Amino acid sequence: MAEPFSDLITIGVTCYNAEGTIEAALESAAGQRWLNKEIVVVDDCSTDGSIPLIRAFMAGRPDIVIRLIDKKTNAGYPAALNTILAEARGAFVAFFDDDDLSDPDRLEQQAARTEQYEKAHGTNAILCYTNRAVIREGETAPSHIARAIGRTPPEPSGAAVADYILWSRGAPGFTWGMFGSCTLMARASVLRALNGFDEDFRRCAEWDFAIRHALAGGHFVAVDRPLVTQRKTAGSDKGGAVSLNFALKLRQKHKNWLCRRHAYPGACLVARSRYYGAQDRAWASRLTYLCATMLCPSILRERLAALRGGGN
Repeated sequence: MAEPFSDLITIGVTCYNAEGTIEAALESAAGQRWLNKEIVVVDDCSTDGSIPLIRAFMAGRPDIVIRLIDKKTNAGYPAALNTILAEARGAFVAFFDDDDLSDPDRLEQQAARTEQYEKAHGTNAILCYTNRAVIREGETAPSHIARAIGRTPPEPSGAAVADYILWSRGAPGFTWGMFGSCTLMARASVLRALNGFDEDFRRCAEWDFAIRHALAGGHFVAVDRPLVTQRKTAGSDKGGAVSLNFALKLRQKHKNWLCRRHAYPGACLVARSRYYGAQDRAWASRLTYLCATMLCPSILRERLAALRGGGN
């Protein structure tokens, strides 16, 4: 596949206590067919054997520019993403997680998708994702494909995306789907224009970034292929009600926007509904969403419109 342009792409790899997976993740990054690339690895103060493995990998690949930032204090995932962004020399930045694998043509595919959309729409304010195959912890084969936002036309942009993240089921007429920094590639200038990721959000940082990008009029596209294999792992920042607490914190941060949409109380209930749904508590999820529709006009109008249109 011919490269649509030859810009330097920075592959940013975040690492924290990943001695069992980091070598494969680095092989995945180094194996990208895009020739004009560099790899920036940010280790967030690992306490296992990750650092020696990273250094050994670097020594074995003198053909690729690889830089390691070895942090001495643990600052969290969004801080690691910001360090990558600060260190990146490329015109584009693609984020890779320490326990995921990317197909060798991931950068090529995302570069082609980005160039096509830029030419068609006259904007470079684009976040480009990909679908991803998800392997649950303890399993060896993907359980499902997580399909990304904007994977086919018409791709969404602007405020409707912020609503989708915070409370909406998605305005009709657009291709909705998943976000995820582990599949994200964008121009470094676009990422820097929004001052990177909010380090107060150890969870939901990519959602907050997407909301700010949306409210600035940004566009969301994706490659309609599972170019990333995501291995779901447990962690102290993922269990219990941590995800719900950060989801509510996200709505508190964007409260002014939600109040203008007459959706703040309902958006908080939607966060709880989504959390219960993820916990397989179906009745709690449905009841909480019903309360959201009764409480907020915007959510009620959307639900009524869906029912009239035959939605579920």
